[in-house]
Amino acid sequence: MQRRTLDDWKSLVDKQIASGLSVPKFCQQHQLNPKYFYGRKATIVKNESQTGFMQAHVVTQHTMMVSEHQKANFSLTTSAGELSLPGTTSAP
Repeated sequence: MQRRTLDDWKSLVDKQIASGLSVPKFCQQHQLNPKYFYGRKATIVKNESQTGFMQAHVVTQHTMMVSEHQKANFSLTTSAGELSLPGTTSAP
């Protein structure tokens, strides 16, 4: 029986996944014990999911809002007449 390192098993697991073969068929082709393969595969997948490292990408986005305000004229219309003031007129 050949002793394999963790890297050897990782390579075999990667090959099995890439091949699209079921574990029993892959093991039959590579003369591996399926029960042992399942155990090693579970360990490798667990180790890969617990690395804690993730590649991050910094994305910056600047938004500029341009608006043009036109000050409307104030208009007051009554039966006596119409009063129109410019929009820049202060309240007091």
